[in-house]
Amino acid sequence: MQFKKKPVSPPLNHAPRISPRVLTYWLAASVIVYGLANQYLPGIFIGAVAYLSVFPQLSNLVINALFRTKNQETVDNKRSLATLFVDSLNVGVLITLVNFPMVSGMLLVILLAGWAIYLQGPRGLLITIPSAAAALFIHHFIELNITISTGKDATFISLLGMLIFVSYLAYTLRHREQHFQAIQLSAQQQRQRYSRLASSLAKYLSPQVWESIFSGKRNTKLESQRKKLTVFFSDIKGFTDLAEELEPEVLTELLNTYLNDMSRIALKYGGTIDKFIGDSIMIFFGDPKTRGYRKDALAAVSMAIEMQKHMQVLRKQWIAKGIENPLRIRIGINTGYCTVGNFGAESRMDYTLLGREVNLASRLESAAEPNQILLSHETWSLVRDVVLCQSKGDIQVKGFSRSVPIYKVIDLRRNLGLQKSYFELDTKGFSFSLDTNSIDEFERRKIIQALDEATQKLLKDDISSTTGSLQLQSRESKKQAFQLVN
Repeated sequence: MQFKKKPVSPPLNHAPRISPRVLTYWLAASVIVYGLANQYLPGIFIGAVAYLSVFPQLSNLVINALFRTKNQETVDNKRSLATLFVDSLNVGVLITLVNFPMVSGMLLVILLAGWAIYLQGPRGLLITIPSAAAALFIHHFIELNITISTGKDATFISLLGMLIFVSYLAYTLRHREQHFQAIQLSAQQQRQRYSRLASSLAKYLSPQVWESIFSGKRNTKLESQRKKLTVFFSDIKGFTDLAEELEPEVLTELLNTYLNDMSRIALKYGGTIDKFIGDSIMIFFGDPKTRGYRKDALAAVSMAIEMQKHMQVLRKQWIAKGIENPLRIRIGINTGYCTVGNFGAESRMDYTLLGREVNLASRLESAAEPNQILLSHETWSLVRDVVLCQSKGDIQVKGFSRSVPIYKVIDLRRNLGLQKSYFELDTKGFSFSLDTNSIDEFERRKIIQALDEATQKLLKDDISSTTGSLQLQSRESKKQAFQLVN
């Protein structure tokens, strides 16, 4: 067995253990140590070395203790601003005390500005520059009797410290970039994995239910609500007998083709596919999305009509594969208030419908004849102005104390009369279905030619049959006349 190799994220080893901020303070302390070693600075600056060496860690402890809130993003922002403010004050004091030359002082300011932009972006300068300038301004009011001599290599030492800081900062940024790339790659892999998983799970749920769950609009809890829905049931008449005649592979292919085509039509009209029970299909309209009672009912009936017409196409495909038994479907549709929601257990639930209106739709489907669509009175009243129906009287339905009026669907009114676009006839030795809305001019001419040839053939056969009958009658008359004469 071969396993698919899992993509590996970039390694995150060798993470920098020293922050650029700590390195900056240590570099400043090193410069002062260099000045002390070369007697550029008096011995009092040993205290500055100790201060600069431990200040970053101590300031972090104090700032972290001062700013504590539940919002981590707000905490990080406040800590960053406080750190910049303190660091800018230190830079200003350091420049004034050490009496750095212009080049060295400017380099320290550049370091501080770069660190501010690193932490806060351009707005970090609004904190660092004013506070550093304030420290420089205070120096004018404080006179320190400290003798400081400047070595010739002070500028070189400052530039060297600058180079070390910039190099280390570039290394830190490079590592952070690799870290973000690794996180991005891992997130992309997770998204692809969850996308494949979601696509697989979506096949077990109706698209409308799947969308409402994954968008967070619907909770996966055992709950339900009352809604007025239109419920659709259908099954294939004689499918059980056919299942006993066909091989399992052929039967599986036939059933999957049928269910796939019917599902495509259901989704076209916005139906929520509830379940498949063998060759039976349960679909409802009005949840999780609804267009109103009337439009939901009309969509359900229009879907049923298209399903019946599509069965002509499927029957021809099945006959071509040797399945002579013409399979036909029967459909029942009802509209009423149902209980819709999640039913089952916490570990395994099903989004479905319950109620007497659901049962009535199922009973109508059982009472329908092959190639027939039966509607309840409620559904008929919602679609009667668009769909032509024929009253079939009242029937007694199991589970209902009173008889139920039912209506047989003829077709959409726009397809009837002078505007009729669909014709169908299926008899022994002749099968005919025509949808004028779906054929172009070239196909129309071919159909007219084929119908004309069929008509000529039928007329010729009818004339031959009539002539033969007349000749037979003439011979019989002559025979009878001869017998009478003799």
